[in-house]
Amino acid sequence: MTHVVSHSLADRFKAGFRRHAAGVAIVVGETAEGPVGATVSSVASVSAAPPLLSFSLARTSTAGPQLVGCDALSVFLLAASQTDLAMAYADRRAERFTAAQGWVRDDDGLVLPEAVATFRGRPGRVIPAGGSWLVLLEVDRVEPGAAAAPLVHHDRDYWTPAPLPGARRALRAVEG
Repeated sequence: MTHVVSHSLADRFKAGFRRHAAGVAIVVGETAEGPVGATVSSVASVSAAPPLLSFSLARTSTAGPQLVGCDALSVFLLAASQTDLAMAYADRRAERFTAAQGWVRDDDGLVLPEAVATFRGRPGRVIPAGGSWLVLLEVDRVEPGAAAAPLVHHDRDYWTPAPLPGARRALRAVEG
């Protein structure tokens, strides 16, 4: 006997995106109560001129409403060595912004020196989109960090990719 399991479109949508690997970042903002941050895997380049990036935040999350209310945000792209940090900022009960996690403060605010890149800017638009907010960040500063293996999120876990033999060579040939 064959059992057919019926899944809602929302369940199939989530299952489909679990098959999509995405880079991992932490979005940070400053509030009157102190810094707030969240792990996101939805960062995307939107435009180089003017520099814009996007990411989404769940409207039901603890950090989401606070982050969309900030005047300035920083997006820290994480390296594979920062898996523990990504997990901490995905857990609303975890301790955050500690020196042990690598955070330091300078004249520009919080800095994560081990991030592979940092984008700073202001939310140009915050668009309600279903149960989330889509944030367009107007980037005014980019700080590339040291080259490192990237951290990616795939199928509810963290990974780092491995190069495929000949892939870089093929890409360079296409790019010319």
